[in-house]
Amino acid sequence: MALRWALECNGLFSTVESLLHNGRVPIYRFHVDVDVPPAIAAQRIQAVVQKGATFWGSFRTAWRLRYPSGPPFIGTVQDNSFKVRRDIRYRNSFLPMIWGRLISIPTGTRVRVTMFLHPLVAVFMVVWLGFVGRGALFDRSGPPVFLWGMFVFGIVLVTAGFIPEVITARRLITVALKSAAANAVQVHPVG
Repeated sequence: MALRWALECNGLFSTVESLLHNGRVPIYRFHVDVDVPPAIAAQRIQAVVQKGATFWGSFRTAWRLRYPSGPPFIGTVQDNSFKVRRDIRYRNSFLPMIWGRLISIPTGTRVRVTMFLHPLVAVFMVVWLGFVGRGALFDRSGPPVFLWGMFVFGIVLVTAGFIPEVITARRLITVALKSAAANAVQVHPVG
């Protein structure tokens, strides 16, 4: 019995690892080409990103009403990459993490963006859906309608939480990169 359980868990973990590495969990990739150098593209991204709260600062603001002012993303922007997430006013475990790379091309910059579920959320959902799906397929102690309902609910939950956020984030990133106003630099004469 213990050996069977160990083999099933080992198979489950290898399946989870395979799903994560082969891109079968929610991952969305796109790129935007802009006709500015990478440094300007990084400045345009930086214009829509704010620094995240510190650990203790997040406790102070956790229950305070936040107003939708300020940049729509939280994270970091470096010279040729960024790691951000949307600054939302509600809870969403399926909020995509957004990683991007700025690549110099002859006509300007290509910004490659990858959006994906937080790895812990992805692992939890794959394990949960795996157990529910296995039960629906192989457990004959009762009608599997409830288990199939849970399986479909899990897929709908991930999809409904992830896809709308991906669409919004893609639109915001594209607008920020294509907009010259997003990087308006004011020059003040000296003297």
